[in-house]
Amino acid sequence: MTAFKKLKTIRMFEKQHLPHLRTHEDFDIVIEVGFHQENGTPLTLKGLVLLNISSPATVQRRICSLVQNGIITRTRCASDRRSIELGVSTQTSELIERYVQMLTDLHLAAT
Repeated sequence: MTAFKKLKTIRMFEKQHLPHLRTHEDFDIVIEVGFHQENGTPLTLKGLVLLNISSPATVQRRICSLVQNGIITRTRCASDRRSIELGVSTQTSELIERYVQMLTDLHLAAT
């Protein structure tokens, strides 16, 4: 499979299954939130802003959009009810798993 054919396959998957992840910031936010969620250390908005993905205003705006689209979830922290933890929804986690599997399959097909 040629490089451009692989890229076209990847983009088709993104457009079909991940239409709400419009920007690089959206992808970065989902990756960081999911990574920390998997490691058992959920991120707060402040923790996400401190990762310097983008300006604080942009991160906050993108989080609101991702929450409205059901991609990111907000839950109150069990240990500190004032704090809100971010998570990746179950449906989005499953889509990301499929996305990673597709990328892995494309990579293995090339070798």
